[in-house]
Amino acid sequence: MKRFIWGVLLATALVPGGGAAVRAETGKVCAAPSALTRAGYPLPHLARALEAKSPATILVLNSATLAKKARPGSEKDMQPRSFPSYIEETLRARYPDGGVVVTTHNEPRATAEAILPGLPAVLEKARPALMIWQTGTYDTILGADTSAFSDAVSTGISYAHAAGADVIIVSPQYSPHTAFAFDVAPYNNALRWAARSSGVPFFDRYSVMRFWEDEGIFDFDSARPSPSLFADVHQCIGRLLVGVIVDGVEMRALGSR
Repeated sequence: MKRFIWGVLLATALVPGGGAAVRAETGKVCAAPSALTRAGYPLPHLARALEAKSPATILVLNSATLAKKARPGSEKDMQPRSFPSYIEETLRARYPDGGVVVTTHNEPRATAEAILPGLPAVLEKARPALMIWQTGTYDTILGADTSAFSDAVSTGISYAHAAGADVIIVSPQYSPHTAFAFDVAPYNNALRWAARSSGVPFFDRYSVMRFWEDEGIFDFDSARPSPSLFADVHQCIGRLLVGVIVDGVEMRALGSR
């Protein structure tokens, strides 16, 4: 009965833009409560770049490398794609004249504080209209001070704003295999506070993935996960983030920087 009720809710209005649940290519439903998929704040720099039909660069910070498109049947065609590639693909389809380009900058195992010294140079090189910053994983693993973590994230956001970029903060992933060892909650709260204090959207990926696990949308605890699990999760995260981005672009009239 619980699954039936959630099925009805998900089919009506729980996902980005107030529409029905989006789907991965394999047919998996990509859904989450609307409270987790709304921007909450405008993305004026990205909106202006899209309107001007100038290169609208989106920088994904501390992400897996953006997979390149490959020829059908080639070995590269078999490589799993990470969520930035789905963001680029979906936004280009929605804004065909917007010149959307998604680029990534990877600093594996770097805390938010460790990223700060080189961030201005990264922003200067990429010149993004939007920076999507995934952070908190290694801060959590290392047990970093949450106040210092929050301050570092706020400083990074201010660097992006000074460089003319909007920001979306993305929380760590959820995994039942590590949840017992690392307490993500204090760092999620610190991220939420830093994002709200700076007036930028916060995409709570941890809570979205926890919702998927609780509702049986994905099984992250299986000893033999589905072969398509990685691709489905990254495509769903990408498409839900697109919903947040579109929501923020359409809110542009409410404020500007």
